[in-house]
Amino acid sequence: MLVFEIERRLSARRPAFTLVELLAVIAVVGVLIALFLPAAQAAREAARRAACANQLRQLGLGLQLYAGRDRRLPIGCVDCANPPTNTPRRRTSWVVWTLPYLEEPALFDRFDLLQPVTATANRPAAATRLALMQCPSVTGDEASSLGAYTDYGGLYGVEGGGRSSIPPEWLGVLVYEQPVALADITDGLAHTLAVGEMHHRRTPGECEWALGPHLFAQEAATRPNPPAAPAERAGLANELGSMHPGGLQAVRCDGGVEFVADEVEQERLVAWLTRAGGEQ
Repeated sequence: MLVFEIERRLSARRPAFTLVELLAVIAVVGVLIALFLPAAQAAREAARRAACANQLRQLGLGLQLYAGRDRRLPIGCVDCANPPTNTPRRRTSWVVWTLPYLEEPALFDRFDLLQPVTATANRPAAATRLALMQCPSVTGDEASSLGAYTDYGGLYGVEGGGRSSIPPEWLGVLVYEQPVALADITDGLAHTLAVGEMHHRRTPGECEWALGPHLFAQEAATRPNPPAAPAERAGLANELGSMHPGGLQAVRCDGGVEFVADEVEQERLVAWLTRAGGEQ
């Protein structure tokens, strides 16, 4: 009994937290949370960026495997520029032709390649969401009425610079109506980008993976992640950009992934986007 009495008296003397002490503890916890959240968000973004890089690496490998047949890359878009006479444009993208080399042979077999991608027969296949084609850092709609979206575009080359058309030395490796031979990439596979992240995404008719129009040429004077286009650029197409802080990711023709910083030198960017510009 004596022991219990001593413990009772000691506990009765034990002071409780004061309001000031409680507020101080809450303030310290708040500061710790404020310090922790940015680190946690940065860690999550680093993981998403790594996953995005891995997806681009798989796309690069798929293009290399495709080119292993006859040393040619797939046509960037079939019937985007010159459709057959009295025949609707198929507008089939390079992704469709690469599906067997992206571990999607069954999906490839579901396409009727003689019909437009938007034809009724092809709608179910085109509407299939491919996680491989969507950056983990991007949120929003995953598909339009024309098909599932992609965040990666084939690189057509460089446009603008006072020119009304794209000269041969400014062309990239995924273009309309013709396959590009690896031998034509005279700047070198390791110095030429094939696929990159798109700045303007989730745009119906331009950003579906099965549709060829998600090819794009970078405007010659525009850096990655450009601000809203001024009036004089309103008619220009998509540009390079991403949701990753500080830049975007793209895969080279040799399968390596490049992080292209927002502050990249414009001359270097143009060199990466052209296959035979003679910069190397």
